Amino acid sequence: MQATTVKLYTLGYTELKTYLAASLFVLGNIVLPQIFHLIPQGGIIWLPIYFFTLVGAYKYGWKVGLLTALLSPTVNSLLFGMPM
Repeated sequence: MQATTVKLYTLGYTELKTYLAASLFVLGNIVLPQIFHLIPQGGIIWLPIYFFTLVGAYKYGWKVGLLTALLSPTVNSLLFGMPM
């Protein structure tokens, strides 16, 4: 059996890659809850809005996680009125 490793990164605010990763995770945080809302009571049961925030913070560091955590509910609220 071969062991695999996960590469973790720490990105700074001056890097373009930070904002690109954060925007992709924000997009995921917008799309995934909308998919769950297609299931009756799916959004209330699963609460998937911060899934990509956790993944982004784990993989790319706390700065990407912070940007994603701040922008995801803001964009969701502006576009869909959720969360109130």
